Amino acid sequence: MKAAAPRLQGKVAIVTGAGCVGPGWGNGRAIAVRFAEEGAKVFAVDRDPAAMDETLALIREAGGEATPYAADVTDSNAIAGLVAACVDAYGGIDILVNNVGGPAPGGPVALSEQDWARQLDINLTSVFLMCKHVMPLMEKKGAGAIVNIASTSGIRFTGAPAVGYAAAKAGVIQFGGGVGVEYA
Repeated sequence: MKAAAPRLQGKVAIVTGAGCVGPGWGNGRAIAVRFAEEGAKVFAVDRDPAAMDETLALIREAGGEATPYAADVTDSNAIAGLVAACVDAYGGIDILVNNVGGPAPGGPVALSEQDWARQLDINLTSVFLMCKHVMPLMEKKGAGAIVNIASTSGIRFTGAPAVGYAAAKAGVIQFGGGVGVEYA
């Protein structure tokens, strides 16, 4: 559905995790498509280019504009490259949506140290790194919006033992609050 007066007309949005594993709608796909419907130029990021195919088709079907970009948002160098590519494609960045994430089951006894570290990287460090690379552009411009996707798991136990995911999402909530107070 196209908005009568697109609220994001002329804005450039980076959406991480814009693809979707399997059919249906994930958060990233839904955000990317809705932003495009609202007039934003979407720089759609996912580590799996094939996961973005349907997202891009939906955006184009809605008359929107999107550029796909494959990157690992746990890698600072990869993020520097994607930010530069977005600026080259669209001239700047107005909106950053940190949507990448995913749980790994287990508590502290069952979860391996590698899985713990990976949970922090995917769910929290990616948010830090994306902000680290995008925020200087927003500061220079004097404007910008950042949306960090967290989880109910970050504020309470949800019945699924995923301590790494829950700890990381709690970190995302606190990170967003701290950054908001410092920079808004």
